[in-house]
Amino acid sequence: MEKILDVRQMAPKERHPNIFNTYKALAPGEQFILINDHEPKPLLYQFQSEHDGEFEWWVLEQGPEAWRVAIAKRTVNDPHRTVTDYFETDHRRLDAIFARFKAFANEQKWNAAAGAFSEFSLGLKRHIKAEEEILFPAFEQKTGMIDSGPTFVMKMEHKDIKELLDKILSAARSSDEATATSASNGLLNLLGDHNMKEEHILYPESDSFLDDSERAQVIKKTQAI
Repeated sequence: MEKILDVRQMAPKERHPNIFNTYKALAPGEQFILINDHEPKPLLYQFQSEHDGEFEWWVLEQGPEAWRVAIAKRTVNDPHRTVTDYFETDHRRLDAIFARFKAFANEQKWNAAAGAFSEFSLGLKRHIKAEEEILFPAFEQKTGMIDSGPTFVMKMEHKDIKELLDKILSAARSSDEATATSASNGLLNLLGDHNMKEEHILYPESDSFLDDSERAQVIKKTQAI
């Protein structure tokens, strides 16, 4: 059973204590879903200050009426986490959400499928934004490869990925099985090659160029994007 903490009806002074008590009660590897009525950036910064390297922070819904965030306790407490580990973990998380979408679509449960794909689309677009605005500039500054090299290719593929995300979400919301299926297959093929290049080339090379402090800043800025 998924743990959910909805703090929208709580007094403001009660929210953070309840959230941190819920987090502390988690076993390593467990998570809970926080539901809030505003973007919880101050909460994230407190987690980064007090639990550096201990937690995951994944945004599932981004307003305007509700913000949902999955907060997990990592199995490994490591403030010197690598870029590779962080972004690969997000790939695996997104893979699981996509599998949920496909299961709902196969059962013709289109409301549930659209909800799952909305989470997937938001998560992948945030992932792409973090790469293009945070990781890629750091990589390009270190290597001098701006108009060529892996980041140039990644940016081109990101455009195709975002177009497919919008197409699939629209199809799921309108119960258009044929479009959802064909576009999903295209997205899977594109992501398979794209993610492999990132995980085998871009992320490891970024870790080799960045020091511990720089890697930590990439991850913290990505969580807050």
